[in-house]
Amino acid sequence: MVYMAGDNNLSSAGDVDLNEMRQAGSSDRVNVLVEFDNAGNQGTRRIRIGKDGRGEAVDSLGETDSGSPEVLSGFIEWAAENYPADRYALILWNHGGGWEPGEVDRIARSVASPGYTGREISERSSSPLGRVLFRSSLEQIFSLPGPSERAICSDDGSGHSLDTIELGRVIAAGAETIGQRFDLLGMDACLMSNLEVAYQVRDHVRYVVGSEENEPGEGWPYDRILGRLVTDPAIETAEFARSIVADYVAWYKRKDPASVVTQAAMDLGVIGSVTGPLDEFADRLTIAMADAYRDIWKAQRKSTRFWHNTLWDLGHFCEEFVRASKATTVNGAAQAVWTALEPGTGRFIVAESHLGAKVQHCRGVTIYLVPPISEISRYYRELDFAGNHPWIGMLDAYHDC
Repeated sequence: MVYMAGDNNLSSAGDVDLNEMRQAGSSDRVNVLVEFDNAGNQGTRRIRIGKDGRGEAVDSLGETDSGSPEVLSGFIEWAAENYPADRYALILWNHGGGWEPGEVDRIARSVASPGYTGREISERSSSPLGRVLFRSSLEQIFSLPGPSERAICSDDGSGHSLDTIELGRVIAAGAETIGQRFDLLGMDACLMSNLEVAYQVRDHVRYVVGSEENEPGEGWPYDRILGRLVTDPAIETAEFARSIVADYVAWYKRKDPASVVTQAAMDLGVIGSVTGPLDEFADRLTIAMADAYRDIWKAQRKSTRFWHNTLWDLGHFCEEFVRASKATTVNGAAQAVWTALEPGTGRFIVAESHLGAKVQHCRGVTIYLVPPISEISRYYRELDFAGNHPWIGMLDAYHDC
């Protein structure tokens, strides 16, 4: 199931991706299903993709709001009812290019946003707020009392606080619809290879594949990715996840060796192998924060970060922390996290690949590590990860120094 929220500046890229999918097509054992909301007058279509476009079954839905979680849930329900399967993969092809200013303006006006003026449009659409997956997340933030409150919440636009909560709800409902966990959740969108996101869907998804970095407009090479599945429909899910990672980075390396891309596959069944050592690291940092905050800042300055300095590559941060700190017990905990992120069969990071100097130290997953010069997102505490693990306590202590 490929959910293409393309009624935006990525619409033409969606047409290219549809043609790539048609090179693979469906078969008697694999159904390639798409819901595509594109810009223009075609409205939203549900398509069972045919080989080279032949014999496609197309349902026209008219205009829909592909930023609505209810619309995504409807697509999952339609797929499960009409094309039941033994295994299900859901790929979210979404607002990787961000919401356009006109869309942000319409959403703000639709909720009668307090204190809103047109001067906010460009600022909000170019901030992290412009990257949210769901319209409902934008509506909730624009309902806040005034522009200053909305500015504080712009960190949520990275898709890892308020928006992650909405994603978790949709995935939980979808798993109930199909009667099992999703075998694979693919994020053909920006910045979604993130620990908080993975943790939010952990009970309803077996494997997640996504990018730490912003994705190029071309997104996934669907001809290669789906072609592999159609050719070998019995491929193990873990092996399919690994192949997505490899095919994605190899495609960009051939297309443009100067590209900066990342991709990783995570096995959520063993997520505790990372959260356990991370809890120990967070606890030791909190206890030692009077001295450790300087080392955290040194490590942050040298490690790989994304999108307005809100998301840090967890492995690279731990690596740099060990170099910066002389506290043996804290260093040992940081090293344990770094070791837990080594990729391989049966490990949390099933596969990781990257291209470009900026991301050469990436280990596959980011974490929210906003520095004290910014405020901690008010919605971060609502995430499952923040509620069940001590990372938020460490962040609070770090910000109090």
